[in-house]
Amino acid sequence: MCLLAVCCVAPAVGQDWKEALKGAASNIVDKATGGKATEALMVGDWLYKAPGVKLESDNALADVGASAVTGKMEAKLETLYALAGIRAGACRFAFAADKRFTATFGSRTFNGTYEFTGESHDIALHFETSSKYDLGTLNGKAYLSGSDLQIVFPATRLLKMVDVLGQKLASFNSTAAAVSALVGKFDGLYLGFEFTKE
Repeated sequence: MCLLAVCCVAPAVGQDWKEALKGAASNIVDKATGGKATEALMVGDWLYKAPGVKLESDNALADVGASAVTGKMEAKLETLYALAGIRAGACRFAFAADKRFTATFGSRTFNGTYEFTGESHDIALHFETSSKYDLGTLNGKAYLSGSDLQIVFPATRLLKMVDVLGQKLASFNSTAAAVSALVGKFDGLYLGFEFTKE
């Protein structure tokens, strides 16, 4: 019955059944290894493909309700990200086994170190300070689903980072305000990025 639900729901959200099964398999492997699979498999080069949205909740009904606005949130984030130079083909992360990373947002490249705690999927990105930007440390979550990596952060913290990267244009500010209004409606909302391995 559970497999039937996955197969029937997957097309409704635009994901084919093979990807749904890959995601389920990666979740099973990850749980069996206490998150070590995610830690090992995230090493490499990742290309940004879409905004990431995740709601941390113990209430399944709230998750279903939140999924109804996920598409709207992703569309708003995509517009906001593009204004900050975060778009497909222009944003990538590279994670090294020595716990260093390189992040590229448009024409800006940042370096730093990262920590990952497998069982909780906590990730801390410690950005080195540059002369123009001080992104500090971003604490969030990292998840593998099939061949995709999702890195998400508490919504308000991510919006502050995007604001630092964003162009101070009226269109950026109005889009950021619309996203902030949506964010304010949910507790436990995480926003970030979905990547595909290069």
